Amino acid sequence: MSSSRAIGGLAILIVVQEVALGPDEELLGVVVHSGLVLGRSKDVVVAFRRITAFPSGLALDTVVLARDIHAEAAGRREQAASAHRQATEMAQQEDEAAAQQDSEAAAQREGTTAAERHHALQQAMIERRYLPSFAEGDRLRLGVTTPAGQARWLDAYASSSSETEGHYRLEAAYWLTPLPVDGLLTLICGWPEIGLPETQTDLILPELAVRAAAAFALWDFAEDADG
Repeated sequence: MSSSRAIGGLAILIVVQEVALGPDEELLGVVVHSGLVLGRSKDVVVAFRRITAFPSGLALDTVVLARDIHAEAAGRREQAASAHRQATEMAQQEDEAAAQQDSEAAAQREGTTAAERHHALQQAMIERRYLPSFAEGDRLRLGVTTPAGQARWLDAYASSSSETEGHYRLEAAYWLTPLPVDGLLTLICGWPEIGLPETQTDLILPELAVRAAAAFALWDFAEDADG
């Protein structure tokens, strides 16, 4: 989706790319793989619980287990990252409030149009300043290799963790879109901060597009059952 705006004779093209952050919640996908260990060290292991195919992508459900000092390292990193995110959110809110006050004062001095332009520029700068960092090491790194051989890291759209004495557990779901054309995945995962070195796994999912097309809407199933 794109649009254009003219500001003082300068044409600005605004391009917005909408990317789904997870599978369609109203669809029931098709499990195409399950029970795959991706990597392990003495006291850390990561595995796929399942890979579920949808017409628009793959949901990758993972589990990470750590014990002893590695579990403590995972817990410390998660707590530190959580505190950092909370502090960052508060700082961003304060900056946005200050920018809003500045915009209101500018509206009285320069007019509404100039103030809106100034506020939009300030907001863009604030959002850039507070973009999340992927280097915090508080989560498993999971990605796929691109045709150029580079790593494309995936974001978790859902996650939960628990920690007891000497044990740590992370359940995280990642979203990969679009579907791999040939059903071949080269996966990269690692969490070196807690003792899990980076590993690479090749995985073939036969007839992936055909199997993904078998996903169906839950509402359709419910209507059939009522009938």
